Amino acid sequence: MPNPLNSVLNLIAATILADKRIYACEVETFLREASSLNLIKELEPEISETKLLKWYELNKDAIESNLSTPYFKDWLYSILNQLSTVPQKESILAVMKKIAKADDEVHISERALISLTERYWAKA
Repeated sequence: MPNPLNSVLNLIAATILADKRIYACEVETFLREASSLNLIKELEPEISETKLLKWYELNKDAIESNLSTPYFKDWLYSILNQLSTVPQKESILAVMKKIAKADDEVHISERALISLTERYWAKA
Protein backbone atom coordinates (compact mmCIF):
# COMPACT_ATOMS: atom_id res chain seq x y z
CA MET A 1 0.00 0.00 0.00
CA PRO A 2 1.35 3.46 -0.87
CA ASN A 3 2.56 5.64 1.96
CA PRO A 4 0.26 8.70 2.24
CA LEU A 5 3.03 10.74 3.90
CA ASN A 6 5.31 10.17 0.92
CA SER A 7 2.47 11.01 -1.45
CA VAL A 8 1.80 14.34 0.26
CA LEU A 9 5.48 15.22 0.44
CA ASN A 10 6.08 14.22 -3.19
CA LEU A 11 3.24 16.44 -4.34
CA ILE A 12 4.30 19.41 -2.25
CA ALA A 13 7.99 19.05 -3.15
CA ALA A 14 7.09 18.80 -6.84
CA THR A 15 6.03 22.45 -6.58
CA ILE A 16 9.62 23.40 -5.70
CA LEU A 17 11.04 21.44 -8.61
CA ALA A 18 8.41 22.13 -11.28
CA ASP A 19 10.16 25.16 -12.78
CA LYS A 20 13.59 23.46 -12.71
CA ARG A 21 14.92 26.26 -10.50
CA ILE A 22 15.40 25.60 -6.81
CA TYR A 23 15.40 28.61 -4.50
CA ALA A 24 16.22 28.48 -0.80
CA CYS A 25 13.02 30.40 -0.04
CA GLU A 26 10.96 27.64 -1.70
CA VAL A 27 12.71 24.91 0.29
CA GLU A 28 12.29 26.95 3.49
CA THR A 29 8.58 27.39 2.73
CA PHE A 30 8.29 23.63 2.09
CA LEU A 31 9.93 22.85 5.43
CA ARG A 32 7.89 25.37 7.42
CA GLU A 33 4.51 24.67 5.81
CA ALA A 34 4.83 20.90 5.56
CA SER A 35 5.84 20.61 9.21
CA SER A 36 2.75 22.59 10.22
CA LEU A 37 0.28 20.80 7.90
CA ASN A 38 -2.23 18.92 10.06
CA LEU A 39 -2.36 15.93 7.71
CA ILE A 40 1.41 15.46 7.97
CA LYS A 41 1.27 15.82 11.76
CA GLU A 42 -1.42 13.11 11.84
CA LEU A 43 0.64 10.78 9.64
CA GLU A 44 3.97 11.49 11.37
CA PRO A 45 3.54 13.16 14.77
CA GLU A 46 7.31 13.42 15.34
CA ILE A 47 8.06 15.17 12.03
CA SER A 48 10.54 18.03 12.20
CA GLU A 49 12.00 20.43 9.68
CA THR A 50 15.26 18.50 9.93
CA LYS A 51 13.52 15.23 9.04
CA LEU A 52 11.68 16.95 6.21
CA LEU A 53 14.91 18.38 4.83
CA LYS A 54 16.48 14.91 4.92
CA TRP A 55 13.40 13.48 3.15
CA TYR A 56 13.61 16.25 0.53
CA GLU A 57 17.32 15.66 -0.12
CA LEU A 58 16.76 11.90 -0.46
CA ASN A 59 13.77 12.25 -2.81
CA LYS A 60 14.34 15.36 -4.94
CA ASP A 61 16.19 13.55 -7.74
CA ALA A 62 13.39 11.01 -8.16
CA ILE A 63 10.77 13.78 -8.14
CA GLU A 64 12.75 15.78 -10.74
CA SER A 65 12.97 12.65 -12.86
CA ASN A 66 9.22 12.08 -12.64
CA LEU A 67 8.52 15.71 -13.51
CA SER A 68 10.61 15.51 -16.67
CA THR A 69 9.30 12.20 -18.02
CA PRO A 70 6.69 11.99 -20.77
CA TYR A 71 4.68 9.98 -18.21
CA PHE A 72 4.58 12.89 -15.74
CA LYS A 73 0.76 12.96 -15.61
CA ASP A 74 0.62 9.23 -14.82
CA TRP A 75 2.93 9.82 -11.84
CA LEU A 76 0.99 12.89 -10.71
CA TYR A 77 -2.43 11.30 -11.10
CA SER A 78 -1.26 8.24 -9.18
CA ILE A 79 -0.31 10.48 -6.25
CA LEU A 80 -3.52 12.49 -6.50
CA ASN A 81 -5.58 9.30 -6.60
CA GLN A 82 -3.81 8.02 -3.47
CA LEU A 83 -4.75 11.27 -1.73
CA SER A 84 -8.27 11.58 -3.14
CA THR A 85 -9.91 10.53 0.13
CA VAL A 86 -7.99 12.83 2.48
CA PRO A 87 -10.15 15.68 3.75
CA GLN A 88 -7.25 18.17 3.84
CA LYS A 89 -6.84 18.62 0.08
CA GLU A 90 -7.41 22.40 0.32
CA SER A 91 -4.62 22.65 2.88
CA ILE A 92 -2.26 20.75 0.59
CA LEU A 93 -3.14 23.08 -2.29
CA ALA A 94 -2.58 26.10 -0.03
CA VAL A 95 0.94 24.85 0.77
CA MET A 96 1.65 24.29 -2.93
CA LYS A 97 0.53 27.85 -3.68
CA LYS A 98 2.71 29.27 -0.90
CA ILE A 99 5.74 27.44 -2.26
CA ALA A 100 5.00 28.65 -5.79
CA LYS A 101 4.78 32.27 -4.55
CA ALA A 102 7.84 32.05 -2.28
CA ASP A 103 10.25 33.36 -4.93
CA ASP A 104 7.83 36.15 -5.95
CA GLU A 105 7.25 34.52 -9.35
CA VAL A 106 4.68 31.82 -9.98
CA HIS A 107 6.15 30.03 -12.99
CA ILE A 108 3.82 28.57 -15.63
CA SER A 109 4.94 25.04 -14.71
CA GLU A 110 4.02 25.66 -11.06
CA ARG A 111 0.62 27.02 -12.13
CA ALA A 112 0.13 23.98 -14.35
CA LEU A 113 0.96 21.56 -11.51
CA ILE A 114 -1.46 23.31 -9.16
CA SER A 115 -4.15 23.54 -11.82
CA LEU A 116 -3.86 19.83 -12.70
CA THR A 117 -4.11 19.01 -9.00
CA GLU A 118 -7.19 21.18 -8.47
CA ARG A 119 -8.96 19.79 -11.55
CA TYR A 120 -8.19 16.16 -10.69
CA TRP A 121 -9.46 16.52 -7.13
CA ALA A 122 -12.54 18.42 -8.29
CA LYS A 123 -13.49 15.34 -10.32
CA ALA A 124 -12.65 12.86 -7.56
